[in-house]
Amino acid sequence: MDDKQIEIMSQWFELCYKNEISLEIAATMGEKIINAYSSPHRSYHTLGHLHHCFAILDQIPYEIEEKNDIRFAIWFHDFIYDPKSESNEHQSAEIAYKWLHSLGVSNPEHVRSLIESTANYLEPAKDVLTYQVLHDIDLGILASDEKIYIEYSKGIREEYGHLNDKQFFLAREKFLNSLMELDSLFALEAFEHQWEEKARKNISKEIKKIKKL
Repeated sequence: MDDKQIEIMSQWFELCYKNEISLEIAATMGEKIINAYSSPHRSYHTLGHLHHCFAILDQIPYEIEEKNDIRFAIWFHDFIYDPKSESNEHQSAEIAYKWLHSLGVSNPEHVRSLIESTANYLEPAKDVLTYQVLHDIDLGILASDEKIYIEYSKGIREEYGHLNDKQFFLAREKFLNSLMELDSLFALEAFEHQWEEKARKNISKEIKKIKKL
Protein backbone atom coordinates (compact mmCIF):
# COMPACT_ATOMS: atom_id res chain seq x y z
CA MET A 1 0.00 0.00 0.00
CA ASP A 2 1.14 3.55 -0.67
CA ASP A 3 1.12 6.27 2.00
CA LYS A 4 -2.40 7.46 1.14
CA GLN A 5 -3.77 3.91 1.36
CA ILE A 6 -2.05 3.39 4.70
CA GLU A 7 -3.46 6.66 6.00
CA ILE A 8 -7.03 5.93 4.96
CA MET A 9 -6.94 2.31 6.15
CA SER A 10 -5.71 3.43 9.56
CA GLN A 11 -9.08 5.14 9.88
CA TRP A 12 -10.80 1.85 9.05
CA PHE A 13 -8.97 0.00 11.81
CA GLU A 14 -9.64 2.83 14.27
CA LEU A 15 -13.37 2.65 13.49
CA CYS A 16 -13.38 -1.13 13.89
CA TYR A 17 -11.44 -0.90 17.15
CA LYS A 18 -13.92 1.61 18.57
CA ASN A 19 -16.72 -0.80 17.71
CA GLU A 20 -14.93 -3.77 19.30
CA ILE A 21 -14.42 -5.58 16.00
CA SER A 22 -11.51 -7.99 16.23
CA LEU A 23 -8.33 -7.21 14.33
CA GLU A 24 -8.66 -10.39 12.25
CA ILE A 25 -12.21 -9.61 11.14
CA ALA A 26 -11.34 -5.96 10.50
CA ALA A 27 -8.29 -6.97 8.44
CA THR A 28 -10.30 -9.41 6.32
CA MET A 29 -12.92 -6.82 5.42
CA GLY A 30 -10.26 -4.14 5.10
CA GLU A 31 -8.54 -6.17 2.40
CA LYS A 32 -11.85 -6.53 0.56
CA ILE A 33 -12.36 -2.77 0.77
CA ILE A 34 -8.89 -2.07 -0.63
CA ASN A 35 -9.46 -4.52 -3.48
CA ALA A 36 -12.88 -3.07 -4.27
CA TYR A 37 -11.84 0.58 -4.32
CA SER A 38 -8.58 -0.22 -6.14
CA SER A 39 -10.27 -2.04 -9.02
CA PRO A 40 -8.68 -1.10 -12.37
CA HIS A 41 -11.99 0.14 -13.82
CA ARG A 42 -12.20 2.88 -11.18
CA SER A 43 -10.76 6.32 -11.79
CA TYR A 44 -12.79 8.46 -9.39
CA HIS A 45 -14.60 6.06 -7.02
CA THR A 46 -11.34 5.05 -5.35
CA LEU A 47 -9.78 5.16 -1.90
CA GLY A 48 -9.00 8.78 -2.75
CA HIS A 49 -12.74 9.47 -2.87
CA LEU A 50 -13.13 7.94 0.58
CA HIS A 51 -10.26 10.07 1.87
CA HIS A 52 -12.02 13.18 0.56
CA CYS A 53 -15.32 12.11 2.15
CA PHE A 54 -13.77 11.64 5.58
CA ALA A 55 -11.94 14.96 5.32
CA ILE A 56 -15.32 16.65 4.82
CA LEU A 57 -16.93 14.67 7.64
CA ASP A 58 -14.33 16.05 10.01
CA GLN A 59 -15.45 19.58 9.03
CA ILE A 60 -19.12 19.04 9.86
CA PRO A 61 -20.10 21.80 12.34
CA TYR A 62 -22.79 19.72 14.04
CA GLU A 63 -22.93 17.20 16.85
CA ILE A 64 -23.84 13.86 15.30
CA GLU A 65 -24.78 11.00 17.61
CA GLU A 66 -24.80 8.44 14.80
CA LYS A 67 -21.36 9.35 13.45
CA ASN A 68 -20.30 5.68 13.48
CA ASP A 69 -23.21 4.89 11.15
CA ILE A 70 -22.10 7.61 8.74
CA ARG A 71 -18.50 6.37 8.81
CA PHE A 72 -19.54 2.81 8.02
CA ALA A 73 -21.86 4.10 5.29
CA ILE A 74 -19.00 6.03 3.69
CA TRP A 75 -16.73 3.00 3.73
CA PHE A 76 -19.30 0.79 2.02
CA HIS A 77 -21.28 3.23 -0.15
CA ASP A 78 -19.27 2.51 -3.32
CA PHE A 79 -18.08 -0.96 -2.35
CA ILE A 80 -19.85 -2.28 -5.43
CA TYR A 81 -19.32 0.01 -8.41
CA ASP A 82 -20.19 -1.02 -11.94
CA PRO A 83 -21.04 1.93 -14.22
CA LYS A 84 -23.24 -0.39 -16.28
CA SER A 85 -25.38 -1.35 -13.28
CA GLU A 86 -28.26 0.42 -11.57
CA SER A 87 -28.05 -1.64 -8.38
CA ASN A 88 -24.64 -0.63 -7.06
CA GLU A 89 -25.95 1.19 -4.00
CA HIS A 90 -28.40 -1.58 -3.16
CA GLN A 91 -25.73 -4.26 -3.41
CA SER A 92 -23.27 -2.19 -1.40
CA ALA A 93 -25.91 -1.52 1.24
CA GLU A 94 -26.70 -5.22 1.59
CA ILE A 95 -23.03 -6.12 2.04
CA ALA A 96 -22.68 -3.50 4.78
CA TYR A 97 -25.89 -4.59 6.47
CA LYS A 98 -25.03 -8.29 6.53
CA TRP A 99 -21.50 -7.68 7.80
CA LEU A 100 -22.52 -5.26 10.55
CA HIS A 101 -25.55 -7.33 11.53
CA SER A 102 -23.44 -10.48 11.86
CA LEU A 103 -21.15 -8.63 14.26
CA GLY A 104 -23.89 -6.88 16.22
CA VAL A 105 -22.24 -3.57 15.41
CA SER A 106 -23.63 -0.06 15.04
CA ASN A 107 -27.12 0.17 13.50
CA PRO A 108 -27.09 -2.03 10.38
CA GLU A 109 -30.53 -0.93 9.21
CA HIS A 110 -29.60 2.73 9.42
CA VAL A 111 -26.30 2.17 7.60
CA ARG A 112 -28.08 0.25 4.85
CA SER A 113 -30.65 3.02 4.44
CA LEU A 114 -27.93 5.70 4.35
CA ILE A 115 -26.07 3.91 1.58
CA GLU A 116 -29.22 3.38 -0.47
CA SER A 117 -29.96 7.11 -0.18
CA THR A 118 -26.84 7.82 -2.29
CA ALA A 119 -28.46 6.24 -5.36
CA ASN A 120 -30.19 9.41 -6.55
CA TYR A 121 -28.92 12.90 -5.83
CA LEU A 122 -31.58 14.52 -7.97
CA GLU A 123 -34.00 13.87 -5.11
CA PRO A 124 -33.75 16.02 -1.95
CA ALA A 125 -32.03 14.41 1.01
CA LYS A 126 -34.27 13.20 3.82
CA ASP A 127 -34.95 15.80 6.46
CA VAL A 128 -32.71 13.89 8.88
CA LEU A 129 -29.22 15.06 9.80
CA THR A 130 -27.37 11.84 9.02
CA TYR A 131 -28.84 11.64 5.52
CA GLN A 132 -28.12 15.30 4.88
CA VAL A 133 -24.53 14.90 6.05
CA LEU A 134 -23.86 11.90 3.80
CA HIS A 135 -25.60 13.65 0.89
CA ASP A 136 -23.37 16.71 1.16
CA ILE A 137 -20.20 14.71 1.78
CA ASP A 138 -20.66 12.66 -1.38
CA LEU A 139 -21.42 15.79 -3.44
CA GLY A 140 -18.64 17.85 -1.90
CA ILE A 141 -16.40 17.22 -4.91
CA LEU A 142 -18.67 19.53 -6.93
CA ALA A 143 -17.41 22.49 -4.93
CA SER A 144 -13.72 21.61 -5.10
CA ASP A 145 -11.01 23.77 -6.66
CA GLU A 146 -11.26 23.90 -10.45
CA LYS A 147 -8.21 21.67 -11.04
CA ILE A 148 -9.59 18.97 -8.74
CA TYR A 149 -13.05 19.26 -10.30
CA ILE A 150 -11.57 18.76 -13.77
CA GLU A 151 -9.77 15.63 -12.57
CA TYR A 152 -13.06 14.40 -11.09
CA SER A 153 -14.92 14.91 -14.37
CA LYS A 154 -12.12 13.15 -16.27
CA GLY A 155 -12.32 10.27 -13.83
CA ILE A 156 -16.05 9.89 -14.36
CA ARG A 157 -15.52 9.88 -18.14
CA GLU A 158 -12.91 7.12 -17.81
CA GLU A 159 -15.21 5.02 -15.66
CA TYR A 160 -17.87 5.21 -18.37
CA GLY A 161 -15.44 4.11 -21.05
CA HIS A 162 -17.98 1.60 -22.35
CA LEU A 163 -19.95 4.58 -23.77
CA ASN A 164 -18.84 6.51 -26.81
CA ASP A 165 -18.44 10.29 -26.53
CA LYS A 166 -21.88 11.07 -27.89
CA GLN A 167 -23.61 8.69 -25.51
CA PHE A 168 -21.63 9.81 -22.49
CA PHE A 169 -21.72 13.55 -22.97
CA LEU A 170 -25.44 13.63 -23.79
CA ALA A 171 -26.16 11.76 -20.55
CA ARG A 172 -23.63 13.82 -18.59
CA GLU A 173 -25.06 17.12 -19.81
CA LYS A 174 -28.58 15.99 -18.93
CA PHE A 175 -27.47 15.03 -15.43
CA LEU A 176 -25.59 18.29 -14.87
CA ASN A 177 -28.52 20.36 -16.12
CA SER A 178 -30.79 18.48 -13.70
CA LEU A 179 -28.43 19.37 -10.86
CA MET A 180 -28.51 23.02 -11.89
CA GLU A 181 -32.31 22.98 -11.74
CA LEU A 182 -32.31 22.01 -8.07
CA ASP A 183 -33.16 24.75 -5.59
CA SER A 184 -30.01 23.82 -3.69
CA LEU A 185 -27.27 21.28 -4.34
CA PHE A 186 -26.52 20.86 -0.66
CA ALA A 187 -28.82 19.91 2.19
CA LEU A 188 -26.96 21.48 5.11
CA GLU A 189 -27.21 25.23 5.48
CA ALA A 190 -23.53 25.50 6.40
CA PHE A 191 -22.39 23.80 3.20
CA GLU A 192 -24.97 25.59 1.07
CA HIS A 193 -23.47 28.91 2.15
CA GLN A 194 -19.92 27.66 1.75
CA TRP A 195 -20.14 25.59 -1.43
CA GLU A 196 -23.25 26.34 -3.49
CA GLU A 197 -21.84 29.16 -5.61
CA LYS A 198 -18.54 27.36 -6.27
CA ALA A 199 -20.26 24.12 -7.21
CA ARG A 200 -22.61 25.83 -9.66
CA LYS A 201 -19.68 27.60 -11.30
CA ASN A 202 -17.86 24.30 -11.76
CA ILE A 203 -20.93 22.59 -13.19
CA SER A 204 -21.68 25.51 -15.49
CA LYS A 205 -18.14 25.45 -16.88
CA GLU A 206 -18.37 21.71 -17.53
CA ILE A 207 -21.69 22.13 -19.36
CA LYS A 208 -20.14 24.82 -21.55
CA LYS A 209 -17.22 22.53 -22.40
CA ILE A 210 -19.60 19.74 -23.32
CA LYS A 211 -21.57 22.03 -25.64
CA LYS A 212 -18.37 22.86 -27.51
CA LEU A 213 -17.59 19.20 -28.23
